[in-house]
Amino acid sequence: MISDLQTRPARYAPPTRAWVATVALCLALALAQTAAYTAVLAGLPALPGRPTADLATGVASLVGGLVGRLASAAALGLLAAFVAFMPRGDAPVDAGAALMRWTVRAGQWWLVAAVLMTFASPTFVAGVPIGLAFGPAAWWTFVASTPTALAWLASAASALLTLVVAYRGGGRGAAAAAWLAGAGATVFVAVTGNVSVGLDHDWATDAMSLASIAGALVGSAAIGVLAATLAGVEPDAGLARYRRTGGLLAVLVVGYLVVAWQQLAGTSPFDVAFGLPVLIGVGSLAALVVSAVVRAVVRPVRLRLVTVLLDVALLIVAVTSLNAAEHLPPPRFSVPQSIQINYLGYEVIDPPTAARVAGLGRPNLLWVTIVVTGLALYAIGVLRARRLGTRWPVGRIAFVVAGLGLTGYLAVSGLWEYSTAAFSWHMLVHMTINMLIPLLCVLGAPIALLRAASRPRAADELAGPAHLLDDLASAPLVRVLTSAPAVWALYVFSLFLVYFSPLFPWLMRYHWGHQAMLLYFMGTGFAFFNMLLSPAEHGGRLPYVLRFALLISVMPFHAMFAVGIMMSAGVIGEQFYGTLAMPWVPDLLADQNIAGQITWFTGEVPAFIAVVMLAAQWFRSDSRAAAAADRRAEVEGDDELSAYNDMLAELAARDASPHRWRDVD
Repeated sequence: MISDLQTRPARYAPPTRAWVATVALCLALALAQTAAYTAVLAGLPALPGRPTADLATGVASLVGGLVGRLASAAALGLLAAFVAFMPRGDAPVDAGAALMRWTVRAGQWWLVAAVLMTFASPTFVAGVPIGLAFGPAAWWTFVASTPTALAWLASAASALLTLVVAYRGGGRGAAAAAWLAGAGATVFVAVTGNVSVGLDHDWATDAMSLASIAGALVGSAAIGVLAATLAGVEPDAGLARYRRTGGLLAVLVVGYLVVAWQQLAGTSPFDVAFGLPVLIGVGSLAALVVSAVVRAVVRPVRLRLVTVLLDVALLIVAVTSLNAAEHLPPPRFSVPQSIQINYLGYEVIDPPTAARVAGLGRPNLLWVTIVVTGLALYAIGVLRARRLGTRWPVGRIAFVVAGLGLTGYLAVSGLWEYSTAAFSWHMLVHMTINMLIPLLCVLGAPIALLRAASRPRAADELAGPAHLLDDLASAPLVRVLTSAPAVWALYVFSLFLVYFSPLFPWLMRYHWGHQAMLLYFMGTGFAFFNMLLSPAEHGGRLPYVLRFALLISVMPFHAMFAVGIMMSAGVIGEQFYGTLAMPWVPDLLADQNIAGQITWFTGEVPAFIAVVMLAAQWFRSDSRAAAAADRRAEVEGDDELSAYNDMLAELAARDASPHRWRDVD
């Protein structure tokens, strides 16, 4: 809590007025740049076969999108300053309170802009005046029919959560949870725009999601360093932490270039209006890289802070360009596309064979990145743990390599490609991601490794990874969601909620929806198996009897889910699969029956492995407890055994007494 922070005088006084004036100038330039884009938008001819919104709707969407993106970035940066760029127990006077006040102001702008965009964005996309969206029924119709409007609604909810946390002066855990929600909403907004249209939109959507995550981290770190410094925190440790985000710039640049490549569709950026924000965005990102190089060379703290301030200005330019690109029609819109390309981003024409399914398919960019990043972070964690004196078991390394290796194979093989086009292949990939891969990763104990690789921190140091995880786990909402009843319910009932409702075909229509669905099921699977099989290094472990009961209790539900798929009279996701109309899937119900059988089998195997591993853990735990009790008895004596022997001796003495029958009488 803010009131819990210790205080000390600040020893660094930044040029506050100069910084504020610089940021204000950048914001003014962003608005001027947006005004120029508005003039360009007004002069563009209408796309063939698509209505064009009036200028007022376009201006509302342009300005609302810019304010919403910049205000959300400011709020996330201020939350990051409070969570990750202030010393845990030795902070300047009122630093936390000041950061929360600034967060409230940014959150208010964010909330207003996000709510406005739930009106402006869908009407701009539909090409109708914004006034048609006013009215509860009309508003919800527009929002429900446009993914971008839903994304802005999620952004508004995240802004509201941020305001609640900031108003109440919540602790680091609540602020960390609000940051995660806001970052997720930022990615949601980014992947539901123009990038989700046309050939190769699967790669472009993944690239945009990765670039958005990298941008949120870099932007939050830059704003966090400056905000903490303005609040009176010495910037040395924050600058060192910000320097470690330099590798994310590569993700940001590459992701932006992939999106530009897909959207331009072979057209030169100098030949179309859409190319203007693309070129400005690429230039600003290139300048960010140069700034990072300069920051690594210069030594004075003041000069390094100037480069961070320059980074914030460049990020404002990049966000302004991205916002404009979302409102200018890209050349990709003019390229005809088939139904498969519209839904998938590519075509799956050839029927599946063993060679095509097991061999190299269309790589999934997001999951490949997850695998590479996960393996790299795990290797770094093992090395750091060894430097801190903990020898990490080889068996745990093998489990993580197996889990992430299997994920990587799925992501690059034909299995993933065909899983997007046929329900049977989809369920094979889904159940593997929902059960087997999380089980293997949990047995690798990544959370325990995070703690083993984190060194102790003094009160005047910034929070380390383990501290940040503990802070997040302490948030009330996170405690509820990670409780045993909630994890069990989410793991069991999410399957029925998604697959036996209109939510499944709706998510399958969008690449980002399919990815989000699989990430969610992988997350719930990890949470469930982590609750059951977490190693002894974790705290708050459930009793083994309860863990066995929870594990056994999910098996009937998985069987019911599989039987429900096989016995269903209707086709699950008929709207989606019927529209795709794959010629090599002539009978959707027959394919669904195969999917049910696959679901049953792929659910039973990981459950059996989990039972075996849990039984082995229980046996080892009891064996260690018995050995410890024996050692304690040898050293200190066993009070319980002595008391038992005394009782036996007393009974024997009574039996030997000649008056025992008289005593009974």
